[in-house]
Amino acid sequence: MSSRPLPTRGQAIALCIFAVVTVLACAGLLSAAALVPAPVVVLPLVITVSIGGPMIATWELRPSIAVLRAHREHRRDAANRRIVAEMRRYLAQLPETKHPLDG
Repeated sequence: MSSRPLPTRGQAIALCIFAVVTVLACAGLLSAAALVPAPVVVLPLVITVSIGGPMIATWELRPSIAVLRAHREHRRDAANRRIVAEMRRYLAQLPETKHPLDG
C-alpha cells in the first residue's frame, strides 16, 4: 500500500476529468476500429488499449472520490450548523407560554 498524500480538491477534480476523457477517447478508438476495417494484427492492441486504458485511468479515482465526498460532507455540515443556529435564534425570540394542560 502506498503512502501517497491525498490529492487536493482541484487535483481530485482534474483526475476525474482525466478519467472521463480517457474513457471517451478509448471508446472512440474502439468505435473507429470497429467501423473502419482495421488490420487484423492491430485489433488485439486496440482492444487491449481500449479496455486497459480506462482501467489504468480509474486506478487513482478512489482517493479522489473520497476527497470530493469529504469536501461535500464538510460543506453540508457547515450549512447545517448555520441553519440550526438560525432556527435557535428564531426560537429564542418567541415568548414563553404555559402549556394548556398545565392546570
